[in-house]
Amino acid sequence: MKVIIVGENGRPHELAAALETEGVDVGRPPEGALPAAPADEVGQIARGLIAFEKLFAEDAPDAVLLVSASNLALAAVLAATKAQIPVAGLEQGAHGQDSLSELNRRLIDLLADVRVADDAGTIATSLRDLVAV
Repeated sequence: MKVIIVGENGRPHELAAALETEGVDVGRPPEGALPAAPADEVGQIARGLIAFEKLFAEDAPDAVLLVSASNLALAAVLAATKAQIPVAGLEQGAHGQDSLSELNRRLIDLLADVRVADDAGTIATSLRDLVAV
């Protein structure tokens, strides 16, 4: 099972290695495939949508794991949902009510197929269940 992790913000998420020990083939978008973080929030989401649509058309993963509520994570959930690729979102704990990332998190919560706890075994099982459906 191939899973793309989105939202690592330039550093590998600690779950990646643990998921690989659970038998999950963890991938990341290719270097330079996604737009850098400009000050233009909507522009970043738009460029992310285009990049993820292209990435998913060329080499679709079995599932997408979102580990943040970034603009790129929002773009990924939108593109994956459109491409009918299952999406799991990592539960993020307490959130503020006024930030743009809170808005992103609420939208991601609505579109993600499942929310998962920060535990590699649980995530791997949930991803396998999503892909099997």
